[in-house]
Amino acid sequence: MLDQLLSNLGHQPTTQTDHTIKYRSPFNPSEKTPSFFVFRNQKWNGEPLREYNYKDYSSGNGGNIFDFVMRYFNIDFKSAKKRVEELLNCSYTNPTPTQNNSSFNQLETLKSYKIVKTQSLQNKALLDYLKERGISPKNSKKYLGEIYYKQNDKSYFALSFGNNSGGREVRNKYFKGSFGKKDISLILPNPKDRRLKYFEGFMDFLSYLEINKKAPLSNYLILNSVSLKERALRATQGKFEAHELYLDNDRAGDETTAFFMENLQNITDKRVHYKEHKDLNEFHLSRRI
Repeated sequence: MLDQLLSNLGHQPTTQTDHTIKYRSPFNPSEKTPSFFVFRNQKWNGEPLREYNYKDYSSGNGGNIFDFVMRYFNIDFKSAKKRVEELLNCSYTNPTPTQNNSSFNQLETLKSYKIVKTQSLQNKALLDYLKERGISPKNSKKYLGEIYYKQNDKSYFALSFGNNSGGREVRNKYFKGSFGKKDISLILPNPKDRRLKYFEGFMDFLSYLEINKKAPLSNYLILNSVSLKERALRATQGKFEAHELYLDNDRAGDETTAFFMENLQNITDKRVHYKEHKDLNEFHLSRRI
């Protein structure tokens, strides 16, 4: 079932065998070497797997279909179950293996996308999605645009967030990916502030702005992928006097936090303020209940 869900999100396999299906990571679709594996019902390294478990070697995360959806859309389990049902148009339980899954016979490689246009953020559906995530138009319109593109002969639109190399992080309610070269995003509106705040994605960055509405502007680094931590270090090392980390409370967040702790001085792990939540956006939403 995970293969069908990936297909419905626009991700097609690059190669497949009787036991594994390989993709470019949905969390980093611009990667050159596919690192995302979906395992058909089998044993892997001697351990039994449920049908279509996955492993994303670019970020280190893995699990079942619900783990994937929770991370992909940054939502909790209850919301993930509902999203799976929406994307598969069925009630998901634990399907039995299917020998001749038709989705495996579709496109083996992802067709290139074509950007139709970009513009300032004004699409109601995108603004409504941001509202669901607790992000106000004031902050979203300042840092986000919207992009219209075609992929596999279908038209889509999404939020657009630029990075340092001119690439774009793109996201809507059902898709999360990137166009162009993958890179970090440095936002430096206050050159007098010698502190730098780190976030995994732009949704957490915007959540920080919502939580700290009355705080003065600081300087911000959005990783856009934890795999870019070394690039972030090269871009910032020796240029700031203090560093604040607002990363996720998961394995990838732990590993990335440890990396920065080892390589930077005067650094603070801010996750203590939302240790009961997966990330800063989930914490922000919990405060609104």
